[in-house]
Amino acid sequence: METILTTEQMKKCEQRSESYNVSLAQLMDNAGEALARQVLDRCMKRGLHNCTILAGKGNNGGDGFVAANHLAFAGVSVKVFLCCGQPQTELALNAFEKLNKSVCVETDLQSALDGCEVIVDCVFGTGFKGELNAQQADIFKAANSCTALHVACDVPSGCDASNGKADKNAFKADLTVTFHAKKLGLLISPSKYNCGEIVVADIDIPEKARRNNYPITVCDAQYVKNALPYRVPYGHKGTFGKLIAVCGSDTYVGAAGMSVIGAMRTGIGLCELCTTHRVITSLSSTILECIYTQLARDDKGFILHSNADMIIEKTKNAGCLLVGCGIGHTGQTEMLISQIVRESQCPVVIDADGINSLAVNIDVLQEKKSEVILTPHPKELSRLCRCDISQVIEDPLGCAQQIADKYGVTVVAKSSETIVVTRDGCVLVDAGNTALAKGGSGDILAGMTASLIAQGSDITAACAAASYILGTTAQILCNDASPRSVLPTDILREIPRSLKAIEDM
Repeated sequence: METILTTEQMKKCEQRSESYNVSLAQLMDNAGEALARQVLDRCMKRGLHNCTILAGKGNNGGDGFVAANHLAFAGVSVKVFLCCGQPQTELALNAFEKLNKSVCVETDLQSALDGCEVIVDCVFGTGFKGELNAQQADIFKAANSCTALHVACDVPSGCDASNGKADKNAFKADLTVTFHAKKLGLLISPSKYNCGEIVVADIDIPEKARRNNYPITVCDAQYVKNALPYRVPYGHKGTFGKLIAVCGSDTYVGAAGMSVIGAMRTGIGLCELCTTHRVITSLSSTILECIYTQLARDDKGFILHSNADMIIEKTKNAGCLLVGCGIGHTGQTEMLISQIVRESQCPVVIDADGINSLAVNIDVLQEKKSEVILTPHPKELSRLCRCDISQVIEDPLGCAQQIADKYGVTVVAKSSETIVVTRDGCVLVDAGNTALAKGGSGDILAGMTASLIAQGSDITAACAAASYILGTTAQILCNDASPRSVLPTDILREIPRSLKAIEDM
């Protein structure tokens, strides 16, 4: 399990280093040397001799100047092109003034790129935001078109290390040498596709300067294996938990079916689906393993608030309550969700229209008796935050933190990568592909998440594990099938094998 940092956390590590007698100048020297070491290693393995360093005016450029000296000392022919004019920071200016005389400082981009076999991008670092200007875009277009090894210093220029946004002309690296720890944005789309191989280089930040009160970890197969609830060899259906699922409506029958199958495929002992008569008659002949309870509905086939007391009574003997998949959004569902939040006796996973019904009265979360887990996609998260969806895309972690911090809930922010966010930290899940970009995938994930919680898994771990299992199952299927054609129901059938692979590690 790997720890990663936000750009702000990295900045604090660097600042604290000075308190422990490691200056920013020393960190720059260490970063430049580490970068040069990685470049030189590849030069020696591939027989490359000519290197061009694209340098910015800030400290990322300073790292490049230090690297240039180390490469020149090792016998590499080095050119430096100042992409943004003369260095502007004191550290970068000092490093520039110490450039070895053998390093050629070019003033013409084409001359700088002619004959180069390695291009090292040291233009923008973790502070980059927004878009490249026209001049910068032209530089990176030219660099990206070169048939050379492309190496990025810390972050490919044009990529936002905070949130993963990337300019369309951002530097496309074969290798990114990042310092001390991976930055969150390097693991989020679309920036992650600009990074190539990511190597973390130690720059000797003191151990005491590394403290971090908000850990961000990456979910991997070992994390999931540790998160899975223990299967008692002599267990029975009662051993492995009970899940109550309030899902579906006359309009959205399939959502209910996929959520409960997802739950059962993930190991729940007993699964009770509380839904409308039409959903029950549609599913009960094919999903034989589920318990069915009929709920009162309105004339359009959506469940009524009058069901709340019965549902809450059932939570007294359940490990988790799942609500929202396919229930629709009406005034009645708004009242139902509010009462469930206030009175449920077990953890509640709220998904889809459950989130939409909650968003209009989100402050009811202040009255919750049990743990609440929200599983929004970007549009749903924007409704919870009452902001434009562009803000969620700009800063998914920040938006999810806003809800988690204010209400003490767990937020599973779903997108091409999933971030599980609590008050105490977050877990990044980088698994899946566009096979999941189909209606029904979220219903399966909600059922899997609720199932693991009902079986006793730690809530954060259950959320991350469910997302990882779903994502890797989709990846396995796409080894010999097109993601265009893989359906959520195909994924449901493959879950037993992907789980077995994790359990057998």
